Amino acid sequence: MFWGLTSALDLLAELEKHNKNLPEVLNILIIGGADGRHVLQTVAKRYRHSKVVLNFYLIEKCGENLAKQLLLLNIALQPDTVLGLEQKTKLFMELYGNSMVRPSVAKYLTSTALELVKMVTNYDYLSEQMNFLKLEIKYKERDYLENLLKFWCGKDEFNICDSWDKRLRKNLGVRYDAKLGAFDWDLHMRLHTIGGNQVCNQEYRNFRLNGVAFTWLESEVSKPNRSMVCAVIPNGENYIHHGYLGDMQTGPFVSFGLSCEDEEFLKSQNGRNSFRSTDVTERNLKQIFWEILNQKEYIHEKISDYMLGTMVLKQEKLVVDVKNVDVIPKRAVRCIELDNVKITFLSVQILEMMKFKEEYKDLFDLVYFGTCYMKHFSTDLLENISKSNTLLMIEHQLFVLSKRKKDLQENVEDLNEKTKDLNWEKLPINPEKDNYIKLINK
Repeated sequence: MFWGLTSALDLLAELEKHNKNLPEVLNILIIGGADGRHVLQTVAKRYRHSKVVLNFYLIEKCGENLAKQLLLLNIALQPDTVLGLEQKTKLFMELYGNSMVRPSVAKYLTSTALELVKMVTNYDYLSEQMNFLKLEIKYKERDYLENLLKFWCGKDEFNICDSWDKRLRKNLGVRYDAKLGAFDWDLHMRLHTIGGNQVCNQEYRNFRLNGVAFTWLESEVSKPNRSMVCAVIPNGENYIHHGYLGDMQTGPFVSFGLSCEDEEFLKSQNGRNSFRSTDVTERNLKQIFWEILNQKEYIHEKISDYMLGTMVLKQEKLVVDVKNVDVIPKRAVRCIELDNVKITFLSVQILEMMKFKEEYKDLFDLVYFGTCYMKHFSTDLLENISKSNTLLMIEHQLFVLSKRKKDLQENVEDLNEKTKDLNWEKLPINPEKDNYIKLINK
């Protein structure tokens, strides 16, 4: 929950690997993408491909993931006159991957949540502010989304550090007293061996201890990230919730922080990284945001000589500042216009109807399944909604750190079993290296 287990992909590039003559209109169905990373990456890289119309259809079962994607899309697509590149990038990273944020970021979340409440309750206003986006969800989901966003901009405080620690104790059990050793084991014996070697000891340990994945020397976090809270229920004028229920092992490093077009950021000396996954994430997000706005190649300008990959920062227990923040709501500025791009959120229940509905017949050029959504997979569904040359991508559980070699092999065998009735071409997969099972409707 909250972030993906695979790196952000340019889906146009994925399609072009198997079909050089793409149609003028591309329809892409992403089921359980978790964080919108593939949408942002694909929109950013459009200038590298022939001009096409992109229609994204996103399905999320959890209202928390839907709300978070609305928030992140709103931040990513703000004009540069409102949020500068540096400001936008760090704002995005904190709300995306940190349980605790700076007070200024907490204020921004509050003011943006107020605007998002107006958008989900008034589709005309949504169209005015984010004209590329549609919400085709059920009323029940819409009501939950409204309550969740109202909680984000509420004033009742909660201790997310306490919530994190309680779950950590439950997850580790008798290993809790030796937690630092458990963290190091997961990092070196699992994450680094499957391609996550850009993640440094210090940042991974910080994430596992307190949920703060991305840190900078010049900033200090002290407010809870309310967008990380799950299962929010109205209780009079306030809300009750179950605290943080998301991932506590892999972290938000995989989506943007493991690879980079700039090889300088991937260098290491004596087995130690020159740059952290945090630095790689910041570099990649700057490129994505800049290319979305300008639709041309991004040239990175170095603004710091800090190389923090080998640095060991002082370990301190984080404490939530319980003083109320003076909230100054501001009117969100209209997002930039995305030419030839539409993003539609659908209810997960629509998957059953897609098996039979004529409007979805032969519609999609690419179908993407998140690893937790395979229970919604069926041969009837794929046969009805897919075109000739449709690419099917299914997330492998490679970056689920609790899985070992045997589990990964069994997961691939299970996915092969579920797709055996599809008369599609299956591309080869290495269970210990590849992130996806891919099939093509030949």
